[in-house]
Amino acid sequence: MHDDLGAGLSRIKFLSQSLANKRIEDKHTRISLEKITGYSDEMTEKMGEIVWALNEKNDTLADLIAYARSYTMEYLANHGIQCEANTPLHLPGTFVPGEIRRNTFLSVKECLHNIVKHANASRVEFSVQLNRGIEIIIHDNGKGIDWNNQRINSNGLENIRKRMKEMNGQVQFINEQGTKVILYIPLSV
Repeated sequence: MHDDLGAGLSRIKFLSQSLANKRIEDKHTRISLEKITGYSDEMTEKMGEIVWALNEKNDTLADLIAYARSYTMEYLANHGIQCEANTPLHLPGTFVPGEIRRNTFLSVKECLHNIVKHANASRVEFSVQLNRGIEIIIHDNGKGIDWNNQRINSNGLENIRKRMKEMNGQVQFINEQGTKVILYIPLSV
């Protein structure tokens, strides 16, 4: 299934890019083609994340932390934000079920998205601590969360809360020289 969808999305991207590369006078058509290319890239990335989360070969704590760290570094670098990552050198091979991997990763991803979109940050510290579970700390040097002026249709923070609750975990959002998010996932490590 993954291969078929990936191949289909690649064809859509290729066709839209090849059309966009032609001299198209209509500005709206060119913009639409660029959007199609962007959406196909986005869907390919999301599909890869889902496949990673469901793949039983990635079912250890070490796999989860390595993937989250790598994604964090690459995502922030692509947005011109410096990142320092501090993770344990030796991670246990503790089994982490797919749904916990997925919820944890999507929570990290939402935190990063919020930093890029809202924080005006130039630097992020990503750290992991093992203490009766997994503690992932994402601390940016941005403007912090303005709790009194949140967007009406904003679901990001609530989605993180729901994901943590589904895993019997916890999340803290702290305004401290930017925003510090602490994700706690209870696992025997």
